[in-house]
Amino acid sequence: MVVRPDLKQILQYKHPQVIAAFKRDHPNSAVNAEDLFQEMLKFLWISWKHAHDKKEHPYDESLNFLLVMHEEMREIDNMWHNFILYTRDYTDFCMNVFGEYFHHEPDIAETNPQSIDEFTEDLEKFLFYTYDQLGEATVRSWFAPHLAN
Repeated sequence: MVVRPDLKQILQYKHPQVIAAFKRDHPNSAVNAEDLFQEMLKFLWISWKHAHDKKEHPYDESLNFLLVMHEEMREIDNMWHNFILYTRDYTDFCMNVFGEYFHHEPDIAETNPQSIDEFTEDLEKFLFYTYDQLGEATVRSWFAPHLAN
C-alpha cells in the first residue's frame, strides 16, 4: 500500500535546530529561514508526488520532466542540506511521512543533458505541475526574480 502524505500535515512539521543552523550558516540569506523550511517541505512533498504520479500514469506526457532544484531554488536546496545533516531526524521524518527514505540526488540535471528547447519544455512542465499542485504563490516564491509580474 502506498502512503499518501498529506501536505497540510507535512507543513505542520517544525525543526527549530535545522532553522537555527541555517541562520547560523547563511547569515546573509535574504529569505526568512522559517519560510524556507516550509518551501523545502513543499519541495519534498511535490518530489514524492511527482515520482508516484509518474508510476501511476506512465504515459502521461505532462509528467515527463525532471523535478529538480533549479538554480533559482538554491536557498531551498541549502535548507534541505541542513535538514539532512540531522540524519536521525531527517530519516525519521522521511519514514513517517513518505514511508521511505527520500534521497538527495545532486547534479541530476547535469547527468541528463538537454538542449535549450528540451530544457524549456521541461521547465514549462515543471512550472505547470508545481502551479497545479502547490499554487501560484509557491511558483512565485521559487522563481520570483524570473517571472514577469
